[in-house]
Amino acid sequence: MKFNIIFLIIYFFSINLFSQESLNDILTSKDVISKPVTSTFSSTRIINGHTVEMIPKGVAEFRISHRFGTIEEGFYDIFGLDQAQIRLGYDYGLNENIMVGFGRSSYRKTYDLFSRFSFLRQTTDNKVPLSLQYLLATSVETLRYGSKIPFMQRLGIINQILIAKKFGKVSLQTTPSLMIHEYFNYDKKIFMSLGLSGRYKLGNRVALTAEYHYRIKHSNDNSQSYNDIFNINYNSLGVGIDIEAGGHVFQFHFSNSSAMNEQGFLFESDKTWGKSQICFGFNILREFSSEKNSKKSWD
Repeated sequence: MKFNIIFLIIYFFSINLFSQESLNDILTSKDVISKPVTSTFSSTRIINGHTVEMIPKGVAEFRISHRFGTIEEGFYDIFGLDQAQIRLGYDYGLNENIMVGFGRSSYRKTYDLFSRFSFLRQTTDNKVPLSLQYLLATSVETLRYGSKIPFMQRLGIINQILIAKKFGKVSLQTTPSLMIHEYFNYDKKIFMSLGLSGRYKLGNRVALTAEYHYRIKHSNDNSQSYNDIFNINYNSLGVGIDIEAGGHVFQFHFSNSSAMNEQGFLFESDKTWGKSQICFGFNILREFSSEKNSKKSWD
């Protein structure tokens, strides 16, 4: 069943691609002048995951992200305020097709790095019907556990393909992911997931957002390690709203994920919407650029 769902999602995007001219025609045609589609998403992140939005060359973005604890305890812990996690991140556009970034999270005292590469950008005349990018991200946990932890159990390496398309007020993106990580007493080191994200533009500066990441489980070997990795954790689901104001973008959302690095929210979300284990969170983005380099538009 899960493979049928994955096939349908991939088919949805591929049918748009192959119903157009061949990739060679797209890349070599000079007869028609077209422009890249702008503002497929409001930001370079949808909630936790990356989007196909790129930072222009020479532009920097500083991002403050908060994830509070779950809300089911009510006023006892101020709806999760007592359990807040924070991430500070800095991203930079090297050119129109490459951006890099790094950050530090209080969640397990994690440091993360990433680089993202754009290969195709959807155009206004639909000669290029979608956007295609590759993400390489890595994270290292530095939390002291009281005993020595092998480095490979602290390191996570994420490979992602980002495929997105904008249809007027609606933007959709699918994100297959592959993680390399070593869990304690578990012999498999390759993990996969499939993400689906969307944005619906309500107005010139307001949009609704959602993202869901489905973990593709290994065959159950009935081990305690399998149970710890796949049965205790849940698929990540988040919904939110984006508000743009000048050089800032405010993102408010609810999610069952506390972590803000890829390994954490893709494969280690230990909360579930079914038990009201929902975390309120927000991202605040500030852009630093000269006027000529800044190209942010919500068209």
